[in-house]
Amino acid sequence: MAIYYEFYKTPNPNKDEEKSYHARVVTYNKVSTDQLASEIQDECSLTKTDVKAVLNALAGKIASHLGNGDKVFLEDIGYFSVNLQCAKKVTNHEDMKWASVRFKSVSFRADVALKNQLLKQKIYRSKLRAHSMPMSDEEIDAKLTEHFANEAIITRRGFGYLCNQVRSTAGRIIKRLVEEGKLKNISTQRNPVYVPANGYYGS
Repeated sequence: MAIYYEFYKTPNPNKDEEKSYHARVVTYNKVSTDQLASEIQDECSLTKTDVKAVLNALAGKIASHLGNGDKVFLEDIGYFSVNLQCAKKVTNHEDMKWASVRFKSVSFRADVALKNQLLKQKIYRSKLRAHSMPMSDEEIDAKLTEHFANEAIITRRGFGYLCNQVRSTAGRIIKRLVEEGKLKNISTQRNPVYVPANGYYGS
C-alpha cells in the first residue's frame, strides 16, 4: 500500500508574495460500501449481506445522534460532530435575536490509532499527472534547454512529465512550440518525436 501525491498551486490573495505549492493526495479510486463489505467478509465470519446491514445501520445511528447534537466516537476511527452557520453575519446581541442558524457540515477528527496506522504508509509522487502545473513560457523554455543539454529527443509523454502537464495540455503546448518553430517532429504524426529547431534550446 502507498499514498500518491501531486503538487498544487496555493491560492495567494497577495500578488506580491512569492508563489508556493502544496501537496495533495491523488485519488483514483472511490471505495463503496459494497467493496468494504466484501473485504470485511473475507476477514471475519459475517457474510457480505450481514456486513452491509451493519454498515447501513451504523450510518443511520450516526446521523440520528448527530441530529441530537451529540458527538459520535468510533474507536480506532475518529470523532464526528456537526458544524453550524448563520444565514447572515452576526455582529451584536440584537442580531442574535433574529439570526437564522442552519446546518453547515459534518466534521471528522481522526483517532490517534488511525493516524498511527497511516504514519506507516509509504508516500510517493504520482507519475500520472492529476492536473497541469501553471508554467510561464520562460519556465518551459528553461526546462527544455536543460533537458536537451543531456538528451537528443523528447516525446509528448516525456514533455508532460518534465513540465508537470497532463496529456492534453502537453499536446497543446508542444503544438504551439512547433508552430513557433522552436521544436520539430522527426517522426510520424501518430508517434511524434521532437528535437529542438536550429537556434533553440542549445541546438
